[in-house]
Order: sequence, then C-alpha cells, then structure tokens
Amino acid sequence: MARRGGDKLFQRNKEKNKQDFKRKLEIREKRKDVIIACEDSVSSPEYFRQIINFLLKERKITPDSIVIVPHDGSTHPTGVLDNLKKFKNRYGKTYKDFEHKWIVIDRDSERINGGGHTAEDFNNAIRNAKNKRSDLNIEVAYANDAFELWYLLHFEYRNTAILRDEIITRVIEKLKELDEHKFSRLNKENIKQVNYTKLIYESLLPMQEIAISNAERLLSSYREDHNPEQDNPSTTIYKLVALLREFS
Repeated sequence: MARRGGDKLFQRNKEKNKQDFKRKLEIREKRKDVIIACEDSVSSPEYFRQIINFLLKERKITPDSIVIVPHDGSTHPTGVLDNLKKFKNRYGKTYKDFEHKWIVIDRDSERINGGGHTAEDFNNAIRNAKNKRSDLNIEVAYANDAFELWYLLHFEYRNTAILRDEIITRVIEKLKELDEHKFSRLNKENIKQVNYTKLIYESLLPMQEIAISNAERLLSSYREDHNPEQDNPSTTIYKLVALLREFS
C-alpha cells in the first residue's frame, strides 16, 4: 500500500513538474526581444543603453532581450537599415528572429557647409523598412530634424520648424537652467559624448512621460497626411522609448 501511495505521489510530482516546465516555456516564448540599429555611433545608442542597463539591473530582461547593433560606420539612413539587416550574432540569430526591429535615424536636412542627408535617402530608408511579411517589418524611430529634438520635448512642446543647430543650442540652454553645475561645460562639441549622454538621460528621466506626451501630441497634429521627411518638427522616438518602458 505504501508503495502504491508513493507511486501516486511520484506521478503527481512528475505531472506537476511537466506543467511547470511547459509554463516556463510559454513565458519564455512570450518574452519580447528588441533589436536596434542607430545612425549615431555614440549618443543615441548610449541613451538606449542606459534604459537597457536599468532593466538588466532590475532583472527585468536578460542580456539578449534588447540588442543594439554594433555601429559599422554608416551615418546615413539607408546605411543604418542595411547595418540592421546584416546583423548576425554568434548563435546565428539575425534581425529576422527578433519580435521588434527598429532603426533610429535623423532627417538631418542637408546643410550648405556640408553634412546632413538627402531627402531621397531618408525616404528610401523608411520605405525599405516595410516588408510584405508583417513579421519582418522594421519600425523607424526618426527625428526631424535631429535626435536632440527628443531631449527638447522633455522641456517644452514645440510645433514650429527648427533645425539641428538650433535644437542643440536650445537643449543646452535648458539643461544648464536645469542644473547649472552639472552642465556648466556642456557645448555643441561635447553634447554627444558618452559621459554627457549619461548625465542627460539621468537628468531627463523624471520628465520622460512629459516628453512622450509632447511627442505624441506633436505627431498627431499632422493627422493622416503626415510626411516624416517634410514635417519639421516631428519624431517617433517616443514609440521606441515607450516599448522599452513596457519591460519594466
């Protein structure tokens, strides 16, 4: 009798372990993963890396949940898209295997003294990110005119045209007003450095929801005829930030 009771207990425990294992597999399968390729080699990837580091510290993600593609030197939108599509890790995982695929690009209008992108290259990146298979679509987190517009929207709602240099000047002014000591040496030449990107992320974090709200309001103001290349200012960076916030 004791043995039969023991057999029943063994079978119950075995069945329970199978159910637990199945449940863990289901949880793992539902877990989001994200791959991101950035136009900038320092500031924008470092900004997103700060979010990733927080999520890792809080054990909300694993090291392979959110991947930032190593920069390959491409600084134009279609080059960023190509860099994402070329990604392959040591286990053979490619961009196609991630649930969420993103590129981060600037409109960065061409400047008389050099620099910037053509409208054609920017538009091609957005168009070519789309795929007939919805599971292979690549989302675009863009900023018109520059990534720093995302910083500015933490401080104010802006719906009048503004180019890169003016955006950066305005952001520097706002950051110095926020913390004169911390940002006393901040300027156009060093604002994209890793140390300042970390400081900016930390300082703006309490205002992140305001920035998301301002960016969403700004985008909705263009309604159905929205044109990312022409509509200055506008940005979808908030969509990527909101996605990453879901992990926490």
